[in-house]
Amino acid sequence: MTDERSTILFVHAADEWYGSDYVLYEIVRSLEGSEFTPLVVLPDDVISEIPPEHRLSGRLRKLGIAVHHLPVAVLRRKYMTPIGALRLAHRSRLARRKILECVSGAKIALVHTHTAGVMSGALVARKLGVPHLWHVSEIVTRPRLVGQMLARRITRDADSIVTVSAAVRDHLLRAQPSAEHKTRVIYNAIDTRRFEGVDARAMRARFSPDGCIVIGMVGRVGMSKGQELFLEAMRDVVRYVPKVRIALVGGVLDGNVAALDELRALAVQCGLAQRTVVDGYCDDVPACLAAMDIVVQPSLRPDSLPTTVLEAMASGKPVIAAANGGSPEMVVDGETGLLFPTGNASALSAAIQRLLANAPLREQMGIAGRERVKRKFGPEEFSAAYLRQYRALRSQRP
Repeated sequence: MTDERSTILFVHAADEWYGSDYVLYEIVRSLEGSEFTPLVVLPDDVISEIPPEHRLSGRLRKLGIAVHHLPVAVLRRKYMTPIGALRLAHRSRLARRKILECVSGAKIALVHTHTAGVMSGALVARKLGVPHLWHVSEIVTRPRLVGQMLARRITRDADSIVTVSAAVRDHLLRAQPSAEHKTRVIYNAIDTRRFEGVDARAMRARFSPDGCIVIGMVGRVGMSKGQELFLEAMRDVVRYVPKVRIALVGGVLDGNVAALDELRALAVQCGLAQRTVVDGYCDDVPACLAAMDIVVQPSLRPDSLPTTVLEAMASGKPVIAAANGGSPEMVVDGETGLLFPTGNASALSAAIQRLLANAPLREQMGIAGRERVKRKFGPEEFSAAYLRQYRALRSQRP
């Protein structure tokens, strides 16, 4: 029987099904059979177009994991005003009280704060007097003062800091060199079995009813993910290689479905409307990726370790990624895909044309990418690394 004192409280910033949600799901799932019992707290103010059963909470509950929706204090854009700061301070006090009430019957061994913007985990850990692990999956460059504030707070309030890539670690340590002794990298993992034997015929027919090559990206619309840059590059590509199709798949922020219409309007402006599919949230990412021939990740800001890149590689697809954040730690330029300078539409266009002109190279890169994911981003080491962190932290408890 699991010791009640080995309960881990997870506090997360969202209840959706994107990269950080998937990572937390995999961490929690990996605790099955261990000496740890998870208890997950999610915010109650997230607006999502994702059906409840497909969100993180729905998937965790299917595993029998205890999940609670509470007023978690998360640093969001709406709080970055003087009035917003007061509202965040009020929510922080409310969140700490509500979370403490929620866990009053459990003897928490440690707190795991998932993502940099979650303020409540540190406050609860301090009140409970238990160790605190802060999982950092963001590179916050703007506003600069916010990034510096987060780095100071994470360094001060975490007993252990896990970053999802060396890029995130280095960014944090540039701001707070004193955090080096308690910071380590644990790469996110992908279970490649999810991407095997995928039936993508229906999705392929949607993306390319005439059998043309499909270049696509999967990512939330907005957040500087680079959909506009991708369309700009494709406007150039089709002048030389007209028989291609474009697929843009991804949800929106805070229920802003108008963003999808704006993206469709941009495709019209670029003369790409007849060859472009713009879809919102997709609950079958393996099928989406299997239906693509080339996957693009053109983020305009440093992306810590974009899950889509790992998923595309696990799908056996060559990836063209902006050379920022954690992408160079995943994509080996010229071997598993291509890297291009951030924000450079001409370079992105040239990379796409290079792969369009060489089918054997696409296949070779896809195979190499899949093998790299299995070797370097597999779930076994990922799970073992977190268990080592939790056991080390638990041993620090007075």
